[in-house]
Amino acid sequence: MDIIWGNVGKILSGQIFELNITHRKNGNKNTYSDIEKIRISETDFGSLPKDTSNYTKDLVEESLSGVFVKCEIKEKDQEGNYVSSVSHSGQGGY
Repeated sequence: MDIIWGNVGKILSGQIFELNITHRKNGNKNTYSDIEKIRISETDFGSLPKDTSNYTKDLVEESLSGVFVKCEIKEKDQEGNYVSSVSHSGQGGY
């Protein structure tokens, strides 16, 4: 599974944001640009509901904007977003 880390940038919708990538796991199968669009499939952020269909753009902005996160890539959707599990990540140790 590919893993990327970075700071959450622009929130595009209730489930999609731009990730400003700072780190990439060695051995990732895909090549990632410095900014990629991420679709949240699940997250461990307590400030967000478990069901991603309940997310709003404002809620995601309040919870994730500017936060350093870890994204475990599951797949790429038809719109070109990386469907990912998004979790807290300690900045020093990723």
